[in-house]
Amino acid sequence: MHPPPTDLELLDSLAHKLRGLPPPPSQPFTVHDGIYIFNHNPSYLYDSYGGGADCVNFFCNQFSYQDGWKVAAQTQEIVDGSGAKVGLKDTLVFHESRWLPRTRWTMDEFMARYQEGFKWFSDSTRLYRLHRPA
Repeated sequence: MHPPPTDLELLDSLAHKLRGLPPPPSQPFTVHDGIYIFNHNPSYLYDSYGGGADCVNFFCNQFSYQDGWKVAAQTQEIVDGSGAKVGLKDTLVFHESRWLPRTRWTMDEFMARYQEGFKWFSDSTRLYRLHRPA
């Protein structure tokens, strides 16, 4: 079993996707594509794609936080080894039921920022990491 991917590895996978490139051959983790989170709660996503792992990674267009998810922490900048800013990360929480006061699900939302020549690019496609509840 491989260790969970780092934030930088996930952002690299997202940058490959945005550039239309296949994942690097050395990528030891799966990122699911074509998943729609609007119609399903996190339990369904985890049961369908989790396979017992600690987290599920998937690509999706940015969605509205009115779908039950709320931002839980201040946006973090992700930098590479040279100190260049390569993306942003928000941590989101989901309350599966209004009658349960505790948070059951957390998810990280990654937004890539990359440079080609003199232009900087970002996109509405995001990489999400859904964590298994404790």
